[in-house]
Amino acid sequence: MKNENYEHLLWTETSRETAYTTPIFNLIKAHRRAASGKNASFVLLECGDWVNVVPLVQNDAGEDCFLMVRQYRQGSQCLTLEFPGGLVDPGESAEEAGKRELKEETGCEAEKLIYAGKINPNPAFMANWCSTFIAVGLKKTSGQDLDENEFVDCELVPVAQLERDMGTGIHIHAIMVVALFWYRKWKNGEK
Repeated sequence: MKNENYEHLLWTETSRETAYTTPIFNLIKAHRRAASGKNASFVLLECGDWVNVVPLVQNDAGEDCFLMVRQYRQGSQCLTLEFPGGLVDPGESAEEAGKRELKEETGCEAEKLIYAGKINPNPAFMANWCSTFIAVGLKKTSGQDLDENEFVDCELVPVAQLERDMGTGIHIHAIMVVALFWYRKWKNGEK
């Protein structure tokens, strides 16, 4: 497309109010004006940034694997198998959060955490980011240190198996699909 003047698509916020507050997000009512002059109200979720870590290891047979976590997800009321991850705490960088989440959920630390990329999970009503890191050189340094209502089992999953099964069964978490995408780009040497 040659004409890249998109100013007619932009909205300007005129005010906002917090409609509801929870421990993990705030429900916001934002009042905005379109470039055409039209005014409208929008419901937004305001929450912190997220992080996930793609831990690479080899099993006893020398096969490339991911260290993943199986847990019950309250929203979908089912078990999922995911990469370790969670919220970035206030004052914490995404990398620091990745190191912390990896250790809390698996008891492992990485020799190296490599930034792979970030996405906005749903720009229609959210402004937060989810960063993905690749963890290499894993070492078990402690036991798990889970939150009060967090119950997590760790599992080694062959890379080929996850690539085949992603999006099915227990591999339904959309952010994990993105993490696998970032892993593939990193593995292929893409930036």
